[in-house]
Formats: sequence, C-alpha cells, structure tokens
Amino acid sequence: MEYKTIVCPIDGTELSEKSLKHAAYISKVSGGKIVLLHVMEKWNRAGHVTTDSSEWETIHKDWLSEGRTVLTNAAETLRDLGASHVDTMLREGDASHEITAIAREVNADLIIMTTHRYSPIGKLFAGSITDNVTRNSPCPVLWIF
Repeated sequence: MEYKTIVCPIDGTELSEKSLKHAAYISKVSGGKIVLLHVMEKWNRAGHVTTDSSEWETIHKDWLSEGRTVLTNAAETLRDLGASHVDTMLREGDASHEITAIAREVNADLIIMTTHRYSPIGKLFAGSITDNVTRNSPCPVLWIF
C-alpha cells in the first residue's frame, strides 16, 4: 500500500510522541508527506464561559502559541527521524471532527494516532476521540498504544 499523505494528530504528550516514530517510518518507506495536526480544544470547551474580555483574548492567544510550539517541536522530531516532507496544521474545535475533516481536506491515505486506552466506563463518560475518528474516517486509522 502506498501512503502519499499521512495525517498524524498530536497533543504534545509523551504518548503522542510514539505516533511520530511510526509516522516517520511509514513516511520514509512510502515517500509520503506527513501532515501534523494539533487541535486546540481548550477554547472550544471553555466557550460557554468565555467573554469578549481582553483577558480571554490573551488566554486564547497563549493556547494557540502553545499549540504552535507543540507542532514545531514535533516537526523537528520527525525531521530528526528522517521524515523529509512535513506540513503542520493548527485547528480549534472538537478533535475528532477536526481530524476527520483534515483527512478529507488533504485526501489522506492514513491517519496515525495514539489512543489513551480508556476503559469502557471511561469511554462512557469521556468519549473516545480515537473511536470517533475511526468510525468517521475516510481512510484507515492506525492506533498506537
């Protein structure tokens, strides 16, 4: 199977670093580009308590800056691992929706993402981004544990 475009959502955690190694390897083998995606959900979750105040605007800008830092660091890691073509995207909103939307937008051949291994009870209360992405993805999803 040829993977021309690989979407790799990351959240800056140690667990998401595992997906970078797999994405770099598959990219090197297939010659595909990696689209690193960081979805900033904090603003989306805080939406019902936010205001138009300058304080909230500052917080929002800080969160976006953190997201850009996560992407910059991950792109550097991928390049160190030998990936030659890496694009980065920063989005806001519901992570599972944004991941599948980007996969459609870039005509992805594969999504590589980590799962936090929620228990069935955890999924009931927290939901599972990985499960939602897998159900709605336009392409195969590789889960990294």
